[in-house]
Amino acid sequence: MHVFLLLAAFPVCALASSVATVLDVQYYIPSKTELAHDFDAKEPFPVTVITSPNATLTASCLNSTISDYLARDDVLTKGFLSAFYFQGPEDLTLAPETESLLQTFGTTRVLWAPSQDTVTLADGPYFATGSGLHRAWRLYDDHTNSFVLPTIPSPTDVDAYEDLPVRGTGLSGDMSIAVPSRLFYKPTPEKPLAGVRIGVKDQYAIKGLITTYGSRAYASTYPPSNVTSGVIQHLIDMGAVVVGKTKLSVFANAWLSIAEWPDYSLPFNPRGDSYLVPGASSAGSGAAMAAYDWLDSTIGEDTGGSMRFPAAQNGVYGIRSTKNSTNNTATPFGPFDVAGHFARDVDSFNSVGAVMYSQVGYKNYTKFPRKIIYPQEYWANINPDYTAPCEEYVQNLEAFLGVNRTVVDSNALWYEYSGQNTSLVDYFANLVPYVSGTNNFTRAFKKDYIAKFNRYPYVALNSAGSASLAPQNSTLGEIGFALQSEFQAFYRHAFLPANEETCSETLVVFPFNGNGGNPWYRDDPATYTVEGRAPALPGYISWNLLSVMNESPEVAVPVGAVEYTSRVSLVGKEYPATLEIQGAVGCDFMLMNLVREVAYTLGLPKGVKTGRRMY
Repeated sequence: MHVFLLLAAFPVCALASSVATVLDVQYYIPSKTELAHDFDAKEPFPVTVITSPNATLTASCLNSTISDYLARDDVLTKGFLSAFYFQGPEDLTLAPETESLLQTFGTTRVLWAPSQDTVTLADGPYFATGSGLHRAWRLYDDHTNSFVLPTIPSPTDVDAYEDLPVRGTGLSGDMSIAVPSRLFYKPTPEKPLAGVRIGVKDQYAIKGLITTYGSRAYASTYPPSNVTSGVIQHLIDMGAVVVGKTKLSVFANAWLSIAEWPDYSLPFNPRGDSYLVPGASSAGSGAAMAAYDWLDSTIGEDTGGSMRFPAAQNGVYGIRSTKNSTNNTATPFGPFDVAGHFARDVDSFNSVGAVMYSQVGYKNYTKFPRKIIYPQEYWANINPDYTAPCEEYVQNLEAFLGVNRTVVDSNALWYEYSGQNTSLVDYFANLVPYVSGTNNFTRAFKKDYIAKFNRYPYVALNSAGSASLAPQNSTLGEIGFALQSEFQAFYRHAFLPANEETCSETLVVFPFNGNGGNPWYRDDPATYTVEGRAPALPGYISWNLLSVMNESPEVAVPVGAVEYTSRVSLVGKEYPATLEIQGAVGCDFMLMNLVREVAYTLGLPKGVKTGRRMY
């Protein structure tokens, strides 16, 4: 192996055995070596690995390669150009002008792969140590406090993850999240998500990691998992890289304000003045998606709105998927729980969704429904500044589909369908509590906690702990499921019938309504449920429960921004406006395809930016 020196090296300051700083950027250096070799390095130094396709590496080829890599990757920086490791054909050499180019890069070391070396490294940024070459992982601060645990793949078990042994340096106690270079991964048909960085809501088990469920008591009760939840394992098998587990409210309850997050602090919504509510139980995943360019997708879960609330309030795309659309093994889902994912643009919304929900055999519909259902009661009593961009999107949807909306009243349809004179909300009042009562997750946890600590755990907001460990009367569950079957028969007839050509006969559209379309601050009193301060009109079922009870998919689509004067900063800001779109059972792909095609065909925004402003 040949080495020659040209100029002084870029400074590298080793902060600890596993952390280094290159040009003021911090990196995590894993213990695993990709190439074992003693580089005689007293402290780690950055190296860029380059593979030459030809026996002579020209300056033009190297310069274009580096320019491309720097543009595509946030882990590689110019500091890694202080040393190169070249590999390629036997007897690889540098053209004379290439050596001059290296001088302009400030390169001080050139390392050559031995001709007999059988190891071919992926191009990208590494650190050289006395042990060999290690892949570089860039460290980012979690300044929105969205994560509860930063993670990295285990160096000894390909099926497991482990805690990142690095802590952040931010004044607010920010965690550091490590991300791998994008240059190390190339999507293939076998691994379409290769290198996609994801955050995972911390109710999903991941082998090697503690699961908190948003509860310190739960985290202290059980050891690290020895298995990964089926839906997360599928994403990992398809190439995704889990960079951390995101926060959720205690046991994924619909708790929204600061006072309602007693164990792990409420994440910050990056939009507006950063003091708005970040959403319900999947708030960590929603806030992270809206905050960080270095994060590609986040995984959440929806019981009664925990995908749709964070999507809407953080201004990103989100989906409550069809019931049982994913492999939920190793995650104790309740009767209404479904997986979902967040995205910032229509393309990644589709690409991640196409993989995440691919195991159940749903057809990928590319033709769309020819009818739009517009339930007028869910457009009432909402700030008109909020409904304006939602209305504009519906008009665009009408133009795209070539149809006019059908305005309906759900109670009127119910009376006609059933012959009843009792409103929907009264007739089905016991459906959600009775079906929810069949879930024994909390009771099982309480038993385990009591057995281990001889006391009761914190499980309920603003109330004394219950000493009861008895399950709900089974008859109530039977009543609840019977009501759900009756509701589904109605809703799938009057609102969302299936269609062989377009999957769903119709689309149901209405604005997200968490606070009547008005700013909702994170320090508001803890007296509001997931229905928010502007629930459905009297006699109507709250909008967020319709797809829950019907077990059908619903997407949250950011459609604009609403101006407001912040009571915190006293200056003008913007918060997101979101439209909800429902489709029939199993129409998840159709809905995601629809959102993408509408954006491309009509020239609408194809995504949102991170940070305070969406556009």
